Formats: sequence, structure tokens, C-alpha cells
Amino acid sequence: MSSVLLETVIAADQDFEWYPTTARMIGEVARNLPRRFQSLMDIGAGDGRVLTSLAKVCEHTPQLFAIEKSHILLQSQPEGVTPVGVDFYEQNLSCLPVDFIFCNPPYSDFETWAARIIETGFAQRAFLVLPRRWKEADAITSALTKRGARARAIFSDDFLNAERRARAVVDIVEVSFPMESDYHRQPVDPFDQWFDLNISTFDEEQPLREDSAGVDLARVRELKTIGELVESFNEDYARMEDNYRAIFKLDYAILKELGVDKNTVRDGLKKRMAGLKTQYWELLFEKLDTITGRLSTATKRKFLDRLTGRTSVAFTYDNAFAVVMWAIKHANRYYDEQLVDLFKQLATFEGVLNYKSNQRTWQKSGWRYNVEEFSHFALDYRIVIGGHAAIATTDSTGFKSTWDYPGDLHTSKHELIDDMIAVFGNLGFGLRNWLSSRSRQWRSGSWQDFQLPDGSVLFQMKAFLNGNVHLRIKPEAVKALNIEAARLLGWINTPTEVEREMGYSAEDAAKFFGSNNQLTALSLKLLMSNN
Repeated sequence: MSSVLLETVIAADQDFEWYPTTARMIGEVARNLPRRFQSLMDIGAGDGRVLTSLAKVCEHTPQLFAIEKSHILLQSQPEGVTPVGVDFYEQNLSCLPVDFIFCNPPYSDFETWAARIIETGFAQRAFLVLPRRWKEADAITSALTKRGARARAIFSDDFLNAERRARAVVDIVEVSFPMESDYHRQPVDPFDQWFDLNISTFDEEQPLREDSAGVDLARVRELKTIGELVESFNEDYARMEDNYRAIFKLDYAILKELGVDKNTVRDGLKKRMAGLKTQYWELLFEKLDTITGRLSTATKRKFLDRLTGRTSVAFTYDNAFAVVMWAIKHANRYYDEQLVDLFKQLATFEGVLNYKSNQRTWQKSGWRYNVEEFSHFALDYRIVIGGHAAIATTDSTGFKSTWDYPGDLHTSKHELIDDMIAVFGNLGFGLRNWLSSRSRQWRSGSWQDFQLPDGSVLFQMKAFLNGNVHLRIKPEAVKALNIEAARLLGWINTPTEVEREMGYSAEDAAKFFGSNNQLTALSLKLLMSNN
């Protein structure tokens, strides 16, 4: 962490008594990691420096996860780090399986932090930076005994020459968690261990009904703010917990007669806990349409897969805030990527125009599959795209697919329409309340219009039985797409180059250069408010 960043954190009263991990400490942990692993989590991750440094020892790119309380440091973390929590005490580590855990905890509370990580961490090993007196801490000894884990000091160091100096002498403690078996090398689930230690009532049980504690989705969707969602989640979680506790109170003989089994109850409870969190995270992502509504089909999948990849994290206000902040921070990159993707998707041999300085003669052969080899061109406003499927046909038995062809138009063409609406919307050409392409009835050779709020047509599409699609796009919108794609691809660098290479007016060049809409810090405030 740089001294400037540290000063900023202190000034914002977000300094939570951490001493930044030194390069020597990071190097020692790195030497004890295998060359191949899938995931790593840092608890108290700061600006993500430890995670990115440790990831370098891996032969491939591992998943990196962070728990960090300071919003300033969260925003300083690189793109490859995914936040999975804010307040350490609100996280259930048993729901966050990773290969390795790293933590350099606050020194005034190191015993509690270490004990909690040892008891609930779901990993092969954890590396903890602890004061030398950790061996005398009863809480740590007790946690190691409960978990059946082993701990050893692999390195000793101090902070005398660190960025933030201190006289503390520390050990790097490697904690090895029990494995299911030597063959599979899978850590024992800490939740299973806790359940077996604390719930001894049961012997046999049948699977629980999936809908016995479902969420009233219609009610929850009416909630406006993240605070209301969190409050509703806590109520539903408490209700589910009470239902299971009620089972625990039943007489053992009755449970045995009914065939109730401890293992099945445990697995059912674990699934329901994760399922409830997942439902509420998905409901939150529905509320993020300010962000996701502006994503094309392909980038929406990438973005949401990344965003929802750890939905087992605790559903709290701070965690939701961190996830929204992560989304805003990284969504802009997706907006730029999808614009270039659409530009290339619409580029056909017949439908492109050379830049004035581009004198290359292109061959049609291979264009469709090698568009990356061609450069310095712009799209025409009329485009014909070939394909294998567009309008639904009836086979020899009289069957017509409705699954792949909503409204008799192939799903891939609906997704192209969605992509065009998202990208052109980011360029300032947002449609008015429009009839979804999937709700329309498509006929071969018939135009369908998609209109702007002023009633003018943004683009038209017609599809044919042979799989071809014809597009006519508003010339002004095509100019915006051409200019921004060229800027992002590095083909042009100034509005003046736009005029010279594309022949557009100075007014259009100035208007559309840099026009791809980006999220700002204001978006975060709006997303966290009633609106």
C-alpha cells in the first residue's frame, strides 16, 4: 500500500489497525503455495496487493477473493479481485470454500480473528500473520482442537522497516485443515463439523420439501432499497432457523420412528441457507438494471457470472454496498468491450467502408471468420448478415419449434437485437417503451421497426427463411458506433482524425467521440437510494 493511499485511508477514518504485509512475508507465503491452485481469499485484503502477488506463483490465473472493510481500499483493488464481504464478523467462512486463506489481522483482536478463521475457514490451509504469543492464546488452542487442525510457524519477521513501522515481532502461521481423505485432498466442511458437534438429536430423516420455507418473491420484489432487502432477508432467515430449531426440540423416539436423520437435516439446512442467500442476491441483481440493463447478451452473462459467482456470502448491507461498488467500478470496461464486439459482429464484407487512408483490397473469402485481420473500416447503415437460422420453418411432420424461435425468430437474432439496443442506448440512442422482439410475430421478408422516443426509427430488421438478416440503422447512430469503435480499437485518436478518415462533419466528430456512456460515482448513490 502506498503512503499516499495509507494517508487517505487514515484521513477517511477507515484505518482499522492493520500493518501492511511486507514483501518478505508475502514471499515466504508464496514459497509455501503449490504451483497450481484454483482460489485464494485474503481477509483484510487492503488494496489487493497480497492477493495479486501470491497469484503470480500459480501456473494459471486463480480466482481471487477479498474481505475488506475500507471502501477506499475496496475501490483500489485490481479488476481480478472479487469482493465477497466487508465486515469480517458478518461473514460465514464455512460458506466460502477456497483453496487457501491469507489474513494479517488487527493486532488488538488477533486471537478472535485467528480462532474464527480456524473454526470456520473452508480451505486446505490458512496463512495467518500473528504476534509471537499466539501459541499461548487459549482461543486459538481451543479452535485448533475443535477443528482438528494443525498449526506451525513457518517464518518470523517484524515491521521495523515496513511502510508502516511497528515494533511487533510476528510469526507467519500455517494452519492445515483436516481433509476428507488423503486421496481427494478435499477439506472437511466446517459446517458439517459444527453440526455434528452441536446437533446430536437425530438419527434418520427424509429430504425436506423444497418449498417449505420459500421466499415470497412477489412481496420482496416490491421492496425499494437495499436496506429493505436486507431486513426482509434477516426475517426470512430467522423464520427458517426457527423452523429447524423446532425440529431439534422433538423427542428422539418420535424422530427415529419417523425416520428422521441428522445428516439429511444438516445437508438440508445448509442447502436452504445457501438457497435463501442466492435468492436475495439475485433479487439485488434485478435491482441493478441501471448497470445490467445496459449490457449486451454476451457481456451480461460474463458480468453476472462474475458478480454472482460467490452468492453464498452473507447478505448484508455492507456486502451489498461492496458488490454494487465493484459493479460500478468494472461495468464501464464491459460497456466498451461490448461496443467493439457488436461492431465486429455487424461487420460484413459487403457492409463496410474503407477509411480514406486504407487502400487495402480485401477478399471476401474468410472475412466472416477472420474479421480480426481487417482494420480501419466503418459500417454502412445498411447491413446484411448471413446465418443458418432466422425464421422458423415447419418440418416434414408439421412441427415448428417455439423454444428456439420465440415469435418465429431464432433466439440468436433476438440476442442481436438486445445487443444493438444496449450498445446504441449507451451511445445516447435509447428506445422508448418498446415491444420486446420476443413478443412480436416475425414473418419472412417483413420489416420490424425499433423506434426512438421522438418516433423516429433507430433500426429496422427483417429476417428470411434462408437464415439471412437485413438491417437498416439510423445513419447518425451508425456514425456514433463507427467513431467509438475506432477510438476503442485505436484506429483514431482525435475528432480531427474522424473528419479526415471517415469524412464525417466536425460537428458529428465532436459529438460522438467519447460518447459511449460510462457509470460514475453518482450511480452508486442512486442505486443505494429509493430510486
